[in-house]
Amino acid sequence: MTRIETWLPLAYRYQVLVALLFLGCPLINGQDKAQKVHVEAVAVTTVADGIDAGTGGLAVDRDGNLYTADFGWRLSNSRKGGDKVFKVTPDGKVSLFCRKMRGASGNYMDSNGYLYQSSIGGNFVSKISPKGAVTVVAKTGLKNPVGIALDKKGNLYVCNCGDNSILRITPGGKSRVFCKSDLLRCPNGITRAKDGTLYVCNFGNGDVLKISPRGKATRLATLPGGNNGHLTLFEGNLYVIARSDHRIYKVSLDGRATYFVGSGKRGNKDGAPGSCSLSLPNSLIASPDGKYLYFNETSPTSGDPNIL
Repeated sequence: MTRIETWLPLAYRYQVLVALLFLGCPLINGQDKAQKVHVEAVAVTTVADGIDAGTGGLAVDRDGNLYTADFGWRLSNSRKGGDKVFKVTPDGKVSLFCRKMRGASGNYMDSNGYLYQSSIGGNFVSKISPKGAVTVVAKTGLKNPVGIALDKKGNLYVCNCGDNSILRITPGGKSRVFCKSDLLRCPNGITRAKDGTLYVCNFGNGDVLKISPRGKATRLATLPGGNNGHLTLFEGNLYVIARSDHRIYKVSLDGRATYFVGSGKRGNKDGAPGSCSLSLPNSLIASPDGKYLYFNETSPTSGDPNIL
């Protein structure tokens, strides 16, 4: 796993977790009057190597512990593994957090320390307690679910990769289609702004989309590589994984995309933003103190891109 240090500069890996350090940033959570900060990546540092899992989604708790989902070793349904979520401490210690998944993909940590986890191969969403107890909370309408976002009322917004839609699930488990659009091409990553706007990136192409609180989708930006991973919203900008481009991009909310970290050459090399190399990165999340952006990536640095 890799950590990006920020100057407001830094990144995170799966081998590999990369952490991005954001210097001088205010806390991410609980900031009603967030300070506007210009964020730049300073350095990329590997935090945890050799996790026996595929690169699923990432979440972080208030203590800075990371939760990385085991998607399985391949993109196909014949993938090995995919039933676990791992916990990674800030100093890189890896342990098994829970099992009972089927292709663990997107995840989201709520303010009470409960982790919501989607299973792309099982078509269900689980709620996991801070001690690792797993409860299935939603099944209806889910078709290869990936990314998850949560609003203040406890409603989940889930990317349905399998039918190109965004599903809304109430705390009671009732679901309905929130957004269905031709612009959605295997929606993968999702994040929610305070005003209710959703930002989604496609796995099926390089598009980053904006979805209004009423469910209308528009194209915000298109990134190189034609294959996006996940995204996160931090200090008024989106940070988006361009998976096949082996880079992370910064995208303003008016659609201006700029390079953030990664040389564009596939590899697992730590270092400065422009010279470090990433290998098919997938998910990313900022630390609670705003100093780091963590991401995961594959250990293999060449060969079949379907191997995670």
